[in-house]
Amino acid sequence: MKITPISNLFITFLLLIATNSFADIKVETDPETQRQSWTLSQEGLELKVAQLIPDQTRAFYLARGFSPEIAENLATTCMMQTVAKNTASKDTGEAITILLKEWQIKPHIDAEEKLQGVKLKETWDSEWKEGDVTTAARIAFRWATFPTEQTFEPNGDYNWGVTSINLAPASQFDLNVVWHQGNKTKNAWIKNISCAEDK
Repeated sequence: MKITPISNLFITFLLLIATNSFADIKVETDPETQRQSWTLSQEGLELKVAQLIPDQTRAFYLARGFSPEIAENLATTCMMQTVAKNTASKDTGEAITILLKEWQIKPHIDAEEKLQGVKLKETWDSEWKEGDVTTAARIAFRWATFPTEQTFEPNGDYNWGVTSINLAPASQFDLNVVWHQGNKTKNAWIKNISCAEDK
């Protein structure tokens, strides 16, 4: 039987549904801080994104030598604390590689909801002039941000850092998490994530 282009699209659609059907998303609210977090668990990957209050971000970067203007810019671009872990068994699990440039953000702004990417640490770094940010401040920023690319080995290998969503405080969005496991590329959507309000 000859597969038409429409059939190919339909098969791709079904595969995407199948990929996401195994995703387990847990939404939690910290009773003390009222900060929300979203945790994705799927086939050995555990990924958590949690709200960061803009005032936290301001204070963090001001304390590391950033100017008030740059600290304000960072604080008002929706930073999310991100933690990734490979929970697969050492004996049967596979390494997981995450490339942030592959992640997609769907802002809840208008009917079109155009996709955009995560703002990478390299992009931030390229925007700052040599005299605007000290070498020490740049290093602190790089260490604080989630790695642009990293491979996580089975049996609990993990890392964490800040991910820049590049939306205004209180914005809502969907996040398409993409990762590589063995020779397969996988993805899962985390729906209805909220950026913290700027109070």
